[in-house]
Amino acid sequence: MDLVNQGSHQFSYIVSEPLPLGSSILQLLIHKERYLFLYRDQKVSVKGSFQYTGTGFNRPPFVVQFSSTETAVKEFVLIPIHTKSGSAVKEIDALVDVVKKAKLKWTNNNIMVLGDFNADGKHVKAGDLNKIRLLDNNKYFHWLIANGVDTTLEEKSSNTYDRIVVTTEMEKGVVAGSAKVFNFREEYDLRDKAKKVSDHFPVEVRLKLQVEPEAEAPEAEAPDTVDTADTADTEPES
Repeated sequence: MDLVNQGSHQFSYIVSEPLPLGSSILQLLIHKERYLFLYRDQKVSVKGSFQYTGTGFNRPPFVVQFSSTETAVKEFVLIPIHTKSGSAVKEIDALVDVVKKAKLKWTNNNIMVLGDFNADGKHVKAGDLNKIRLLDNNKYFHWLIANGVDTTLEEKSSNTYDRIVVTTEMEKGVVAGSAKVFNFREEYDLRDKAKKVSDHFPVEVRLKLQVEPEAEAPEAEAPDTVDTADTADTEPES
C-alpha cells in the first residue's frame, strides 16, 4: 500500500481471510487466495462486508457494500469470485444464492458479481448453460462481458473466463458499453513480462456519475440608486 499511495490518489483496502476457509492440516497446505478491494477513500467508503459461508464454493465470495459520493448509484454491492475450474458450473450457479443473501442483509438490489468465472472452454460448455441460474430466462442478470471476448494472455486460445454480471437495478447505474478487457500488456508495453503479472487480463466497467442540477440564473437585483438623468421630463421647445 505504501507504493500504491505514492501517487496523487490515496487508497484504502479491505481484504478477505485466506481462502479456502479452514484450519485443518490439509486445508493449511492448500494454495490460499484472498479477495482484495482497493478504493479511493475520499470518494468511496465501505458500508459493510461479510464472508459467505454457504456451500458450493472452493473460494467463497467476500461480499462488500460500498457507498460513493459521486456515482449515480450511491450504494452498491460487489461480489468477487474465482471459481475452481473443475466445478465452475456449480459455483457460477451458486452465485445466485450469494446475491440473495446480500439483498436480504442490506435491502440493496444494486449488485455486481465479478471475477474469474472460468466461464468458457472445457469448464463451461453449451450443454451446461441450462444448469446456471445466473443465466436465467427472466433477464434479471446481465452479463456485461460477452462471449467471444478473450480475457486471457494465451495466444493459442481464446476464452472468456472473466466476467462482470449485474442485476437489472445495477445495470441502470452502469455506463452502457463501458465493460471491457483492460489489456495491460499493450498499455504498458510489457510483452514477454506480462505473464509475470497475470495470465488473465482484468475486466473493467464504468459507473455513471451523479447528474448535477443546472444552476438557476440569479434574479436581477434592483439597483440601490436610480439614475434619472436620461429619463427626466423635459418641456418641448416652442
